[in-house]
Amino acid sequence: MFTAIFQNHYGYLATCALAGLILGGAAWLLSHRLGKPFGLWWGGLTATVAGVLGVTFLGAGTASRQCVVNHNLTEPFHATQGLWNLAMTVPLGLFALLAVRRFLPALVGVVVLPLAIEFTQATVDGLGRVCDSADAEMNILGGLLGLALAAAVLAQRRGLNWRGGATASLITSVVIAILGAGVARPMVALTHVDGTGLTAAGSQQRQAVEAVVQEAFGDHYKLGDVYEQPCVGAPCTTVVFNLLSRDAGHSEEFSSGSLTWPDKEHLNVLLVDSDRPSVMGYPVPGGGKPSTEQEAYQIAQKYMSDHYPWAKGAFTHKTYPVGENAVLGWMTSYRWVHNDVLMPRMLDIQVSRAGQISQVDVTLGPTEVSLPQAKLDAEQAEAAVLDGLVAQARANQATDVDSAQLKAQYTIEAFTLKAAKRNGAWRSEWLVNLAMREQAAGTGSDPVPEPDMWRVDAANGQVYDGTNTPVKN
Repeated sequence: MFTAIFQNHYGYLATCALAGLILGGAAWLLSHRLGKPFGLWWGGLTATVAGVLGVTFLGAGTASRQCVVNHNLTEPFHATQGLWNLAMTVPLGLFALLAVRRFLPALVGVVVLPLAIEFTQATVDGLGRVCDSADAEMNILGGLLGLALAAAVLAQRRGLNWRGGATASLITSVVIAILGAGVARPMVALTHVDGTGLTAAGSQQRQAVEAVVQEAFGDHYKLGDVYEQPCVGAPCTTVVFNLLSRDAGHSEEFSSGSLTWPDKEHLNVLLVDSDRPSVMGYPVPGGGKPSTEQEAYQIAQKYMSDHYPWAKGAFTHKTYPVGENAVLGWMTSYRWVHNDVLMPRMLDIQVSRAGQISQVDVTLGPTEVSLPQAKLDAEQAEAAVLDGLVAQARANQATDVDSAQLKAQYTIEAFTLKAAKRNGAWRSEWLVNLAMREQAAGTGSDPVPEPDMWRVDAANGQVYDGTNTPVKN
């Protein structure tokens, strides 16, 4: 499970560890020079906080302004990811109490930090990840366990002040509670679910994964761990899995994929996500190292013919570079269009510069569906998204925001109609790109957030935000 969480990010983790050691050493040195006691523990606390923050914001991106509230409080204890979240903060509580030697301030710290992290993930672009109450639950419990261990040791040595800092801790707790209820809570939309973590997949799910992997890659890979994960805010499940190399000299190499369940309609397998050569790339017989889009398309076409011949009937196909100067190769997309509406059947094949398949994305939707008549054109869909932005901003207490201000901050572009199933019925929806303008994002070193994909029902005008959540105007 460690590899499922941190796959292909070992360089980042090593950098976090090095940064933690440097900061921890600096904290110890500063305590030593100031003549403060417990410098070793302050160093350990600083290194631990740096490590926790580094791991927490791994793979961060655009903030969703949403947070998942998991009502199944026992579920994280049955998921390896939940146990990892618990173990990660045990040293935090341990070093915090050994450093400050006052129980109440350390207690406030180990509770507030995980809550602050989840809030940051939900609201700060560039640091955005999934905000999940289960993560905060396990992080807090890990911190409390660390506190208990340190308290047991210090109590025996009579080195623990149980009441020290009580007034400051109480004031801090009250202020944080007020800010949380009055400021933080209105900024985040809550999604209530019963279980969000990974659990072991059943035999039918594993057999389904084996079948789609066989279709995509034959016996080239060995199937590793298979887990199921509930969808957030929807009655469905995603099956996630690892593929392992059969190369005896590279048995530690792996890739990951996902399959929707129980419909089994969407498969995504990311074999290689970097520009470095990897044994996990899938070789295509007769394929060389492409240097142009056309050469990459020919490799993708050969792979498609061998593994997904039904894609020969696609209405259109397009090959385009992935990454700057095609550093990650080229993607060939096969699409079906009916009555000027993009159908849900899709096939995407990414070919690396090494001439290997690095990613496959398959959606087995229909090629023709009956749809209600579209009443909104592209311009009207863009206006609906703008109205949705205003409604979201005002729901988050920004009552003075108007459409002119948001139009100056964002570019809104409706670019195609696509068939989508809502509540068992097919609908025609506009896909709308929502991107923050560079001048609105600021001129600092922070990158401009990635664009969001919003959707607008072309028949009734209902808007869905970048998380596919209906927006109330």
